[in-house]
Order: sequence, then structure tokens, then C-alpha cells
Amino acid sequence: MIDKESNQFWANADNYKSFELRAHRFRPEMRSVFFTWLGISPEANVLDGGCGTGVFTRYLAAGLTSGHITGFDISKTFIDYGMEKSKELSLQDRMTLEVADGFHLSYPDSSFDAVTNYTYIGVLSDPKAGLQELIRVCKPGGVVSCVIATNALPKAHWQGEYPFDVHGDLPRLSALENRIFTALHAEKQRISNNELSLFRQLGLEELHIHPFSHLICYSDSNYSLEYRQELAIDETAEEISWLKTRYAANEDFYAENGFGRNDFDKLIHLLEMKLDYLRENLAVDDSYEWHGGYNYIITGKKT
Repeated sequence: MIDKESNQFWANADNYKSFELRAHRFRPEMRSVFFTWLGISPEANVLDGGCGTGVFTRYLAAGLTSGHITGFDISKTFIDYGMEKSKELSLQDRMTLEVADGFHLSYPDSSFDAVTNYTYIGVLSDPKAGLQELIRVCKPGGVVSCVIATNALPKAHWQGEYPFDVHGDLPRLSALENRIFTALHAEKQRISNNELSLFRQLGLEELHIHPFSHLICYSDSNYSLEYRQELAIDETAEEISWLKTRYAANEDFYAENGFGRNDFDKLIHLLEMKLDYLRENLAVDDSYEWHGGYNYIITGKKT
């Protein structure tokens, strides 16, 4: 019996903005490396599972010549938005996005030269069943891959040198809080091998792991100002909310490790000042705040 509980949540998901703000994770100069890792040629017929709004799908489509990529997701809101974006970028001839149940795909066996996904398998209520379907529709000899997020690892983040923070307390307190939170969840810091085990169990061979990281600086003019403003404001607001939640749940642990209520209150105050500052000054700011994360790609060949 397949556990399809995750479908109930994702079918109603409509927060496409959080997916679209991932665009900086996929730099054009890395596309050829992704193609090599994922076993994709410019002429390939590719499937992207659980594609959301198709950010990763569009990234891969831009590198295809005579090939085509199909992305599926159970959220119609995501798919509708993603298809409009593909038209804006003139990629509609190289990609298709479809509403589909990843536990019961309509594609025939061995339909695609390569099958991939970006952080899809990890959110399924039944990862084995979802991966099994992806393998089923891949041709023998093709590469099946999963891009895995490692959210449990310590974040890579420099808070920047903002003009309102004359004593440098924002980066100092932020780094201290991050170290304590990391220690609190030390048992979760190991990269999970669940997906790798599933690849083995389901008969994929020639398994490989490809680690990579992504970073962005809010002052980087390679990205549009509109994109950077949206990203900086959303991420700072989310940081404040998430910090309040985890501190409230673990206040004693924080205090025992040298991060008391006064430190917490000051950090929140500085982050709220930063949020106001970013809304007004990002266009001319040179604080060079940067942050990033880690991913790894598991690949295996279908025999």
C-alpha cells in the first residue's frame, strides 16, 4: 500500500514565490556540469519529477537543443505559473509542465532518456514508491538522479557590515546563535543515506554522489535589483520568524550556552532594523551580505 499523504498537502500548495526565489542556485556556467552529472545530453528526452513551478526544469531546458524536458507536479497552481514563466523565457518549445500524481505516472515504461528531480523525493510520504515510478519511466541505460537538500547542516552566512550596526553585533550574535542551534541538532548534521539506500534497493547501479554549494550576495549585480530585493526582504523576514520559533522552544539550552534573553532580543531588534534598511537602501547598499547552502546529487544507472 502506497502512502500518498504528501499528495494531499502539495496538491493545495500555492506558494510559488518560494520556489521562484531559488533561481540563483542554478548558475548558467554550471549547466554543462549538471548535464554531465545528471546524464543529460542536449538531445535527450528528460523528466523532472515534482518540479514545483519549474525553476530547475527551465534551467535544464535552456541547455537543450533538439531535446525536450517534461516536468510534473501535483499542484495545478505551480504548473500554471510555471508554464507562463516558460513562455516569458521562450522555452515552451523545449519544455512541458504537467499536473500529475508522482505515485501513478501515466507515462509508459522506459519513456525518458534521463530522469531527475530537485528536492522532490525527500518531501514524499512514500519516497520509495515515488522513486520507483521515476525508475520505471527511465530507459535502460539512462541515469536516474535526485538532488538532495542538506538543510540540517550549518548554514553558510555572513550578515554583512550594515551602517546601522556600528558595533558589529549583528554578525557576532547571528554567528553565536547559529553555532548553538547547530549544536542543539548535532545528531541531525550527518547527511542522510536513505536515498542512497533506496537507489541500491531498487536496483540502480554505478551510483555516484556529487556535492555542490550555492551562494548569493545581495549586492551582486549579476541579478536584477527586483530579484535581490524580493529575496533579501523575504529571507530576512523568514529568518526573524524562524529564530523566534526555535528560541522559544529551546530557551534554556540557549541560556546554558551563553545566548541569553538580552542577546536574543538584541538580535531580533537588529534583524528588524536590517529589514527596514533593506526595503529602502538595497539599491545603493554595499554591505556584501552573502549566504548559501549545500546540496548533493545521487545518480544511478538503470540496467
